[in-house]
Amino acid sequence: MPVVDRIALERAVAELPPGYRSVFILHDVEGHEHEEVAQLLGCSVGTSKSQLHKARMKLRTLLRQQKPPKK
Repeated sequence: MPVVDRIALERAVAELPPGYRSVFILHDVEGHEHEEVAQLLGCSVGTSKSQLHKARMKLRTLLRQQKPPKK
C-alpha cells in the first residue's frame, strides 16, 4: 500500500462522521483502549469497536478516492 501523506490523512479524518472520528482519534491516534474510549464517549465497548472498524473502512475508501499529488 502506498504511503499516505499527513495532509491526505487529515483531510480524510475530517470527512469522517463525528462518532467515527472521535473513536478513531481516541483509539488509533491517542492510544486509548476500547474500555477507556467507551467510558469517555458514554457508549459500550462493542459500540467503540464497531465505530472504529467502520471509521477505518471509511478512511480506506476516502484515501483511495483522493487524487495522488502531481510530480
